[in-house]
Amino acid sequence: MHRLPNSYAVTRFRCTAGLLLGKWALVISAAVTLAYSLCVANNALTQLCISLIWLAACVGVVQWLLADRASCPLCMGHPMAHEACSTHRGIHSLFGSHPLRVAISVVFRGWFRCPYCGEPTVIKARHPH
Repeated sequence: MHRLPNSYAVTRFRCTAGLLLGKWALVISAAVTLAYSLCVANNALTQLCISLIWLAACVGVVQWLLADRASCPLCMGHPMAHEACSTHRGIHSLFGSHPLRVAISVVFRGWFRCPYCGEPTVIKARHPH
């Protein structure tokens, strides 16, 4: 299992994974709030939904900037970002998103399998010998 090159890379992966999961949670809560606010015709809830959408967009931009710096130590691909590269044939997506699957793996298991090279990487820094 591969390791990340330094502690900054570990922090980038953890922050990017948290932001990606937070963005998905904000989008889902905004959709539910919008549906409920339209059913009960409540303008305050509709404004809350618009605020949630703007917050999700801001979190998405920050996540996108961090994901561009988080790279696989083997293939140097960006597993937390959507790239136009071919994915490994044994890698599956979650709800059509490879970065979402990587983020859930980083947060809950402490390691991820790169969607581009298929190699596992533990979220720990290499120690010098």
